[in-house]
Amino acid sequence: MSDTDRDDLSYDLYQRLIDLRKNLGISQAQAAREMGLSINALNNYERNVRLPNREAMKKLCDYYRVTYDYLLTGQDEPDDEMSPNTRILLQTLRGATEEEIAQAIKIVEALKK
Repeated sequence: MSDTDRDDLSYDLYQRLIDLRKNLGISQAQAAREMGLSINALNNYERNVRLPNREAMKKLCDYYRVTYDYLLTGQDEPDDEMSPNTRILLQTLRGATEEEIAQAIKIVEALKK
């Protein structure tokens, strides 16, 4: 991969990371904490200072529920069936107990009626 290709890749990657995080309405600190990354690492990825390693890429993909292809190229869109609000709801439920999740399901079902 040439330096130009790497520069294009990292530019697109860092912008997608910023967009994904902002779409969730969360801070870098919150995202980093929930992903198990240091705030400095996420900040470096979003400022195009460093590219994430393989382990960090997996954490980013899992957290934002996108594919490697989407993060790297933008060609594979995030799950089209999942709206931004659904993604926010799922992020909110991360770390919730089974009881809290069951209560949330009941609330959503009641709202749908």
